Amino acid sequence: MQYKRKESFRYTFTEPCKATFRLIKDANGLTEKEISNKGICEIIDISPHGLKIFTEFSIAIDKQIHVEINFTLDESPIDLVGEFVWSHRKINGYEYGINLPEDTYTEQLIINELKNVRRKSMDMRK
Repeated sequence: MQYKRKESFRYTFTEPCKATFRLIKDANGLTEKEISNKGICEIIDISPHGLKIFTEFSIAIDKQIHVEINFTLDESPIDLVGEFVWSHRKINGYEYGINLPEDTYTEQLIINELKNVRRKSMDMRK
């Protein structure tokens, strides 16, 4: 699947952001409890509409397409449900692109948290 994102901005972390994820739905419509336990991942980059994660787990995104991700950028915990749109094999794991549904509250939360992270990183350089 080819995916071309059109974002106003995308923030790439210098140190990946730690997160957990859980597969919650597949193409057969199984309920969320029937899919997976939590796994560990790292967020490579993020925007209000999507993110790129890295994990050691191989996920058949053609069958299990929805994922719940939990992380904290600055202070507020963020829980999102997104849809896998692409995957790439890496030497020591896999990268996945995740599309997030439109949600004004969550989009604003991500933007505000990223502003705080950026502001704090700039203050540390002074």
